[in-house]
Amino acid sequence: MRSYLATVSKKHIESSSASITRHIADANRLLSNVRTLAIYASIQNEVSLSALHQLLPGKKLLYPLCHPGHQLSFHHVTNENQLAISSMQIPEPQPDLHPEFEIERIDMILCPGLAFGTDGSRLGRGHGYYDRALDEFPGIKLGIALDQQITPTVPHTSHDATMDYLVSESSISATKPLQE
Repeated sequence: MRSYLATVSKKHIESSSASITRHIADANRLLSNVRTLAIYASIQNEVSLSALHQLLPGKKLLYPLCHPGHQLSFHHVTNENQLAISSMQIPEPQPDLHPEFEIERIDMILCPGLAFGTDGSRLGRGHGYYDRALDEFPGIKLGIALDQQITPTVPHTSHDATMDYLVSESSISATKPLQE
């Protein structure tokens, strides 16, 4: 999957990002009770969610901040341009400018990943930040991916976070529960 993503053109990422953010913004039934969404700033060839600032003006958008021990906190950011590049080369919120939201107060988390399974499985980048954050998260989890990043299942263990929905340039689809 890393090899595939390295070959994806910037134009394809941009058009797919536009389709994906439009699917999310148009998902009225899914968003009806959602006030806070945790999104992410894209790195490398990830789908960009920055258009959600314009498409969902009535929602609070939160961004993750990486901490030692592979922990995440989520912070309210009104404009992606306010993010600062971290030592890991990830655009992140600045805690002195962006208030933290406890994970229990977040309604929906949009998760990046290397690959996703239609069964809800998610393959991250190997550090477990999202798995730890989502371990007790009670809200809705959306995996964000290009169509080619979605397969029937991906390698996973019982401690890996599972997604409730997958969003790609083609559609939003509910996942099937993982079979243990």
